[in-house]
Amino acid sequence: MASGYSPKLPISRDLDDGFTLTKTLQQVSTQNLKHIILTNPGERMMDPNFGVGIKRFLFEMKAGEVEIDINEKIREQVSKYLPYIKIQGILFQKNPENENLINFSIIYKIPTTTKEIVASFLISAPTTL
Repeated sequence: MASGYSPKLPISRDLDDGFTLTKTLQQVSTQNLKHIILTNPGERMMDPNFGVGIKRFLFEMKAGEVEIDINEKIREQVSKYLPYIKIQGILFQKNPENENLINFSIIYKIPTTTKEIVASFLISAPTTL
């Protein structure tokens, strides 16, 4: 019998459960957070407001304001779609060698644990030849 919370994405086969499953609430919350960050608004048909659309921020020219905009959008989306996640902070790491790169970590807690969880993201523009 399968024991887990949800399919782990990307979907893959597992001998024990049939499909690989998320086994902890931490895995579920991190996976859900990743979906909100990477989904573009309008991409989810039944809810066109879902998603941060992080890649659209890659080429914004408002250097210091981009981090503020991303921070606000993430907090707004998490508050609406993942209210069980309590964001403690969002930390950005600058990379002066590559302006088309967004590197940040979200520190958060979920109700079942007092431990802080860190989800890190490194978003870059696609490379062309």
